[in-house]
Amino acid sequence: MPPKIIKLGKKDDIAAAVKHIKNMRDREVTFELENGSSLLKSSDNLRLMKKTAESLGKKIWVSTDDEIGMILAKKAGVLQGDMEIRMPKGAPRVARSDVKPRFSDIRDSAQGMAQKAEKARAMVLPAMAEITTRIAPREIFAKINPFRKFGSRTSKFVVSGLVLMVLGVFLLAIFLPSANVTVYARSETITRDFEIAVDKNLAAADHTNLEIPGITVLKESSLTKNFPATGKVAAGEKATGSVVLYNFTDNTLTLRASTTTLVSGGKKYFFTKDATGIRPTSSESNPSTGPIEIIAELPGADFNLAADTKFDIVNAALGNQNVYAKNSEALAGGSTDTSATSVSQRDFDEAGISLLNDIVQNAANELSQTHQSPVRLFDSALTKEVLAQTANKEINEPAESFDVTVIARVSGLGVKDADVVDLVLAKINEVLSGDKYIPEDGKRNYTASFKSVDLAAGRGVLAVHFETEVAYKVESENFNKLLTGKNEAEIKEILLSKPEVDSVKVEFWPKWLTHKSPRLSNKINIQTVINQD
Repeated sequence: MPPKIIKLGKKDDIAAAVKHIKNMRDREVTFELENGSSLLKSSDNLRLMKKTAESLGKKIWVSTDDEIGMILAKKAGVLQGDMEIRMPKGAPRVARSDVKPRFSDIRDSAQGMAQKAEKARAMVLPAMAEITTRIAPREIFAKINPFRKFGSRTSKFVVSGLVLMVLGVFLLAIFLPSANVTVYARSETITRDFEIAVDKNLAAADHTNLEIPGITVLKESSLTKNFPATGKVAAGEKATGSVVLYNFTDNTLTLRASTTTLVSGGKKYFFTKDATGIRPTSSESNPSTGPIEIIAELPGADFNLAADTKFDIVNAALGNQNVYAKNSEALAGGSTDTSATSVSQRDFDEAGISLLNDIVQNAANELSQTHQSPVRLFDSALTKEVLAQTANKEINEPAESFDVTVIARVSGLGVKDADVVDLVLAKINEVLSGDKYIPEDGKRNYTASFKSVDLAAGRGVLAVHFETEVAYKVESENFNKLLTGKNEAEIKEILLSKPEVDSVKVEFWPKWLTHKSPRLSNKINIQTVINQD
């Protein structure tokens, strides 16, 4: 099976190539590089790719149409296939180790150079002899002395200044440059699942037996909050009219306006005042009362009713006794102009759930303050009882917002977050390999629920799904000495050859002065961080 092919773009650098090598699963891969790829600027890049692959037990090849790139790839020993390499016009010639020069070429070249040197001596020596004969050494110096127009004291100052300037530049070149090298260590996310025993009678966590103390909660509290209304009702005029009542019972009745509802065709109407002295009715032609004013529940023309419509009377105190109403004249005046925001049943129900959750969270916060450590309560080990829920607005009443009050009782079993995290980390560290560690500031996320619980006894079994991060150890103590005097490519080659290093960032300062790390190792600042990608 031919090797897998990975295509890299012009902008992909050596760090990207090394990351591909470390992450690839195939043992042999061919990298296809575009013409002008930054990886083909130096054979050092290709050697580093080869060396990284070999350190991981892998083999890589390079395929490219770039003729100079093919030369560099062959030089690095990673060129794929047996290709004919043709030199482009104007390209520098590369010496071949498999072709030896002929002796005649060496001899002819040496003889030619000797003849040219002899001719040069013949032309220069007579001229030098004439100069030394006509001009004395002191006069020669006077002619070429750049300070001949100045006095001797001025010359000394100028020479001293030049010496100090050269010395200053030399010292700056040694002591000013610095390098900042950021080493990104490899990291990986691991997950673990545990079943932890929780018992309110335990005094401390037991990592060996997977046991932690439980915390009981029993709290009754009330909470009031304001919520936005999201319902919609018709806005306009409500239908009005009057009815007469028929009481086919043996008792004289009183119907309160606040507790009585008149229903016809599913639409609700209310008395505008209490109906009293409703005597028993002798016949349907002789009603028990005179006209009593009523009003529709909501605006709308569909609440207008024709005359002689029958209404059922709904009242808890009345029960199912034979009492009803009729309108002698039509109900009118109902109209719909626009729709208005109102309190819906869904608004009321969701507000109650939100307040109940807030009461549970408040209970957890109070326990956290008491135990001076975050405490978590789980729905799987809680009993939540709503004792009362009221609102300052009626259902379908137009309003932009409304207040809801909930009185609830919460009881159950919880745990300290720290007990769960410390126990799980201790168990992970027991089996973690020596080249890895758990960072102190790494993530520690977990979800949990009680697999079984006995609230009366304060015991249960907590099923925990835990997620954390482990990083590879990078021994950077000797990096400073290894990196002195190296350019960026050489630094990356040295560091990326280590399996625990994921990527490297190199910065030289000042950029205008140097492109290499300082000769002084203490001027190289190395920082190791965890790669979060």
